Amino acid sequence: METYFHPSSRPSTLELLSDEQLISIYELALEAKASPDFIQIIRNVLTVRNLSDTDYHYDA
Repeated sequence: METYFHPSSRPSTLELLSDEQLISIYELALEAKASPDFIQIIRNVLTVRNLSDTDYHYDA
């Protein structure tokens, strides 16, 4: 299932997080083995913010 995240005029909760908070949520989601769809949504927000995988640590 492909999930697409489109920023809107009304920001989502993920869009309101700082980069550090978003990265922390991403790492916690991976650690907790959250749903692949949720992890992909976070990855999409990271991409929109131009945060590469070298900007954060993960062991997926």
